[in-house]
This record gives sequence, structure tokens and C-alpha cells, in this order.
Amino acid sequence: MAERTNVAIQQRVHEDPPDRSAVAIRQDIAAKRDSISEAVDKLGDRIHQTFDWHEYVAEYPAVSLGLAAGVGFLIAGMFKRHPTPQERILDAVADLTENMTDRIGGVMAGVIQKKLVSGPTLKAAATAMVAKAAVDLLKKQISAAVERDNSQLSGRPAAGSGVRMQPETNVQPSRSSTSAY
Repeated sequence: MAERTNVAIQQRVHEDPPDRSAVAIRQDIAAKRDSISEAVDKLGDRIHQTFDWHEYVAEYPAVSLGLAAGVGFLIAGMFKRHPTPQERILDAVADLTENMTDRIGGVMAGVIQKKLVSGPTLKAAATAMVAKAAVDLLKKQISAAVERDNSQLSGRPAAGSGVRMQPETNVQPSRSSTSAY
């Protein structure tokens, strides 16, 4: 490339007469400036057409949509919140606790199902409930009988006999109530 430049300069030197006037040089400079401006404008238009994203999106909408989604995911990944070490530890403990609860629950469900549903266990539970109800009934009846016997000995009616006694009260008028009249 350097050789071409040198050759071009040498050709200009030989072509241009040394006695050119200032007006001719100015016209030559203006013509070259115009041609350079046109070349730059053409190059700008060509670059604009090449990198115009509007035309690209209109021509390839599916590719554009996929590219936009990919860029969005990449940007969202950069702003993703990272958990602190304490949060990671707490999450691990929570997972461990949940796993242990599930395991123990599964084991205990099997044990409870095997042990409690068996015939002797159900019979024992039913017998215990019937026995407790019978003992409570007997306690009530015995306490009522004892109270009746005690009331017959003292001359007072029993609590369960239906006779109500008026309690004895010694009500004396207070001084404030008698002095008000």
C-alpha cells in the first residue's frame, strides 16, 4: 500500500505543471473536497443500512425475539440476588429438619398402624374406657349414699333429696340505713 501511495504522489508530481495558478489549485481542492464528501456520505448510508436494527427486526422477527429474550435473561442473571452465608445455613437446616420430620413421621406411622390397630390393643383401650366410666358412676352413687346417711343422722335433708333448706341468716340493719329515715 505504501508503494501505491508513493507511485501516486510521483505521478501527480509529473502530471501537474509547476506553474499552476492559485485559482486552479483552489478549484482542484474544492472538487476533491466535494468528491470526498460524496464518498463519506455514501459510506455513511451504507453503514446505516447495514446496522439499521429496524430493518433487521422487520426482516427476521423470530430471531430478533429470541435474541431479545436471551439478552434479557443474561441481564436478569447479573442482577440475581445471592443469598448470604447465614441464609444458606438456615436453608440447609430447614431442609434437614423437613427431611428428618418426614422420615420420623413415616416410621412412626408404620409403628402406630401396626401397634394400635391390633386386636388386643383395641380391646385393652375399650376395656379401660368402660372401667373408668364404671368407676366414676360408682363413686357418684357411693358419695350420694354417704351424704344421705350423714343427713339422716344429723336430721338435715340430703343434698340429692330435693328438699331445700333456707340458710339461717342474722341480718341486722346497719346504722346508715336506720339513720337515713
